[in-house]
Amino acid sequence: MTKSAARAIATHIINYTQNNDQATNNHLLKIFKRIYANGGLFRYFQNRNLKKTTWYKYKAAYQYGASLLIRSLLKEADKLEKTDKTKVKLYREEALRLGEDLKKLSPDYEKQHRLNPPAPGNQPKPYKKDKISGKRKALRGLPSNWVGQLIDELPIQHQDAALIMALTGCRPAELEKGVWLETVDHDHLKVTIKGAKYIKNKQGQKQRVLKFALEDAHRLFNLAYEEPRLVWINKEAFRKAIRRAAGNLGFKGVSPYSLRHQFSANLKRESGEKWTHEDMAKALGHITDRCQQFYGHPNQARGRGSGILNVQASSQIKSNRGTIPEKTSGPRLS
Repeated sequence: MTKSAARAIATHIINYTQNNDQATNNHLLKIFKRIYANGGLFRYFQNRNLKKTTWYKYKAAYQYGASLLIRSLLKEADKLEKTDKTKVKLYREEALRLGEDLKKLSPDYEKQHRLNPPAPGNQPKPYKKDKISGKRKALRGLPSNWVGQLIDELPIQHQDAALIMALTGCRPAELEKGVWLETVDHDHLKVTIKGAKYIKNKQGQKQRVLKFALEDAHRLFNLAYEEPRLVWINKEAFRKAIRRAAGNLGFKGVSPYSLRHQFSANLKRESGEKWTHEDMAKALGHITDRCQQFYGHPNQARGRGSGILNVQASSQIKSNRGTIPEKTSGPRLS
């Protein structure tokens, strides 16, 4: 380890953490001082059977504090270059030792959190990433009218919200914020959705508006006929109601997000004929046309279609689409 290498590692870590708020960095520094006083990160963990999450937190604290100390020690050594050779040597040796510690650190908790692992009975269980069960897969094997069956099985207080999810593909978090229903021209329904994943110019749409014909949304049209209507949910209660209703019907793996996947599948069946990929991104609340490939498949489409007449979104769609499944020649569910 050279001075320049140690300084480079320290600078990289300090730059990486500069966006942290001051309270976070102060907390990390407090933890570092405790670890440093106990002989460093590896020695601190050697005789402690701590959780994996604690290891990552303390590792971040050690990286941050050690980087600041490396920079301080090298700076002080440069000042004393001509006046105190003994201190210069001590400061630089400590800076290089800390640099070696930082170089050894790895994201692999199981391999790096102790120098001398304890007996097998006391070792933490190896980390295993949970397998994610995609909601798109849950659509396989469901009957063609599963959405209607599910809504009919729900308690009355959740039926309108489920109908909005099925009709618009909105996220549960967006329903929790509230979705506005409004009638237009006496025979159209306008649905306004405020995005739940909006980050300016980076992620999601701030707002999107979908327009439907009366025959495709008559129940919700009647709900907002006299005046605009705000429909919202308690997300956890809604999720439990959907799960319970799906269980009663024998639908495995169905959740509120399954309605969003079904909406996307219906849109994809109409792609090229009625909608572009940019239109589908707007309808799903995305800011790029790439994310839609993870939602639904055209062969999973059911019913007459999406029913959307028009869709508008607050931001333009960025085009960076990868490969999206195309319709196959197999039979279409209807």
